[in-house]
Amino acid sequence: MQAQQSLITPAIVQLEIESTGLPAPEASKNATKTCKDAKQLFATLAYIEKASTICSFLEEGISDDDLPLSRTNSDEGSMLLKRTSGEPVEAFTGWDDEDMEDFDRIQWWMKAPIFEESEHKDLLSGNILPFIPLPSDEDVGESKQGGYSEVYAVRVHPAHHNFWESSSSEKEEPLIAVKRLNSPDVKEFEKEREILTKLGARDHPHLIKLLATYHLDKRYHLMFPYANANLRKYWDDNPLPWFNKETLLWSVKQMTGIASGLVVIHNYRATIPLGVAGGFRKQKDAELRVREGEELFGRHGDIKPENILWFKHMHGVEDKMGVLQIADFGLGRFHGRESRSRVDPRTVQTSPTYEPPECKLRRSVSRAYDIWSLGCLYLEFVTWLLKGSAEIGSFSNVRGKTSSLGINEDNFFNTIHGGLDAEVREEVIEWVKELHQHPKCSSLLHELLDLVMNKMLVVDARSRIKAGILHERLIMMTKASEKDEKYLLDPVPLPPHRQEHDKTRSQSTSAVPGLQQPMEKRNIVTFSRDTTIIGPPVSPVQMDTRPRDLVLRSAGTPAYRLTPCKTWPTISPLESVGGPASSSSDANEE
Repeated sequence: MQAQQSLITPAIVQLEIESTGLPAPEASKNATKTCKDAKQLFATLAYIEKASTICSFLEEGISDDDLPLSRTNSDEGSMLLKRTSGEPVEAFTGWDDEDMEDFDRIQWWMKAPIFEESEHKDLLSGNILPFIPLPSDEDVGESKQGGYSEVYAVRVHPAHHNFWESSSSEKEEPLIAVKRLNSPDVKEFEKEREILTKLGARDHPHLIKLLATYHLDKRYHLMFPYANANLRKYWDDNPLPWFNKETLLWSVKQMTGIASGLVVIHNYRATIPLGVAGGFRKQKDAELRVREGEELFGRHGDIKPENILWFKHMHGVEDKMGVLQIADFGLGRFHGRESRSRVDPRTVQTSPTYEPPECKLRRSVSRAYDIWSLGCLYLEFVTWLLKGSAEIGSFSNVRGKTSSLGINEDNFFNTIHGGLDAEVREEVIEWVKELHQHPKCSSLLHELLDLVMNKMLVVDARSRIKAGILHERLIMMTKASEKDEKYLLDPVPLPPHRQEHDKTRSQSTSAVPGLQQPMEKRNIVTFSRDTTIIGPPVSPVQMDTRPRDLVLRSAGTPAYRLTPCKTWPTISPLESVGGPASSSSDANEE
């Protein structure tokens, strides 16, 4: 396209036309019209050495808008090229079939689309996509196929997009991920495109940006920046991360960024309800139903390491360790189950690992669905930091159990009381205990583990922390980490002899340095070093009435710098810290 702009000028076209004997004034007039309306037509003719015939086409009113011309055959069997209206093009009179074949082939080359940011193109089956062949030694892996889509890498010619400032070298042009949807449903596509376009317009550094879309061969395609890896692969490619300031600070910043992106998704107001088709969907082991009033709010529904992408370089983001972005949030309708909804659960070999208890308990779901999933991911993130990527697999094996359907489920909860309630698996609680006791576990990581176990992995969805408040909590941890390297790095492991399952323990205060802790006026238990309880004795009616799983997990916080008569409120004082996200973004969350 750039070549057309630079090579096809009025002066060049006029010289070609004058070669037919047309007077200069008339040739100049036709040259101007060609450069305005028919550059692609002229380029096609020039390629097959028939540029001088351009005036015949202009006289019929043929322009670039008429390309590509439709191919058909005459009654005698000879080839014809017609406008889309069906009218024959008289300018081809006298052409032989070979020249007609050449024109038909080359016109598609000249009509290769130019992709523009946020725009959609409906392409014809003959359209030539402006994709540059990838070198055989370029490591892009195989296309990734799922129940919902197929994703593969392409490199678009720099003259055929305006996504970013193009490189001078085609080989240096960034890759693009094309996601081809399996479903031809236009409503589903429009729903996804609307969400991605509106959220992408915010240019959030931790949300994947939709570049453009197109329809070709009865399939919808979405174009995104191509990631170097997903978070799972990033962990595996860095199996034993350096436990240093750079790694920990990057990790907590990325966790904060992911939470920030989730706030944007949760505050998105949809114009198309984001519910489950038919109101609910039943499976043998679960039920999907959206809580009333939640249909118009954005949700992700499938947060997992595979849907968090790692970019080594990102336009507008400067971080030598790269950036993580949330992906696959378009439909916001529980992909983890929906992508398998057409498959008999007995044949499914994997389980919805990061799914919260709501589905199996037949309870309605809301944006809190994502909070549980993100909590599971954060636990794996901390496991990677302390133990390495191989132990993430060990964590999965430890908590894995065979379900009634014969599936090895490695989710984070058990159903109890005949499926009427749930609790966090004991193996998860024990694993977190081991992380607290790890020789490298710092105050930051203790704080993060407590946040996950006490505020995110909570069976009662209404009691989970809201995305905005979660983001504020993580901002505070990030700022503390930047200011206090001891908080970030110094090891303060929980002594092995401490019993985390002591139900008299209450949730700890925050370990964020310098944070003023307000006194909580209810359910306060006070400890001294000799474990003598100061204050009125605790009677049976004062025993903790929270769900069993939360009681057990709240005991997991170490006393970082325990002093005599230290008071630990059961409700974290950080929850009372306000901010833009907690005051506005969570006003409508449930």
